[in-house]
Amino acid sequence: MSLKQNKYKVLVSTHKGRVRSENEDNFVFKKNIKRTGNEPQHLMLKEAKEPLLCAVFDGMGGENGGRQASEISATIAVKYYHFLLQNGGAIADSIQDYIATCNTQIKHFLSEHKLKRGGSTFAMIYFKDGIAQLFSMGDSRIYLYRNSALLRISRDHTLAQKKYEANIFTKEEAESSTESHMLTRFLGMDEDSDEFRAEEYSAFRPEKDDKLLICSDGLYDMCSDREIARILSVPNQPYTIQLVEKALQNGGEDNITCMVIENA
Repeated sequence: MSLKQNKYKVLVSTHKGRVRSENEDNFVFKKNIKRTGNEPQHLMLKEAKEPLLCAVFDGMGGENGGRQASEISATIAVKYYHFLLQNGGAIADSIQDYIATCNTQIKHFLSEHKLKRGGSTFAMIYFKDGIAQLFSMGDSRIYLYRNSALLRISRDHTLAQKKYEANIFTKEEAESSTESHMLTRFLGMDEDSDEFRAEEYSAFRPEKDDKLLICSDGLYDMCSDREIARILSVPNQPYTIQLVEKALQNGGEDNITCMVIENA
């Protein structure tokens, strides 16, 4: 007997912000990725069927290297999504292979264009059989809004987070430190590092009124948890447009990309 095929409503918005000249962020939902250019984008898929891949990528290392690294990572994610559709299998078994493939192509691009730096974060959710499987690498985040509370699921892979976990920084010191965006894991990093892996979080079955948020640091650096929760608390709203607008109102100092997924 086959399981019910769940459907989701997916909203995504991306904006270069008020300061940056280039949008180095990217996103994936199903086979959609960001279109070329720096104009704001707002997309919606009302009934996305499972299996469903949703991810946000934040390029780093300068405008050209960062933009290309996030685009490479997004493009490869779509290829892996198609592979899973055609061949089945568990996404967890493919994640490390996905990371290695991204690393190879990012480093090839950097070498070919004589660029010293470039890489991308990623935060990803894969929905299948009503279960959400979650992965991340870097400081793009995954949140769950449930019962009027905003809960952060993902862990930042930064030097500040390491110092917080080692009791060197308080939570407040970690959040305000310049080391809060010094990444210890990202796509395009040294493959010999002990950190060369995605972090996998506990899979769970989203409840009826849950909202899952995936975002780049351009959102949460500009918006408090309270502001994000307030926007997500009102039913049937253009959440990602409102989140981007709030980040812009609060300064818009970085590229902003956010995706909200809820049961359709």
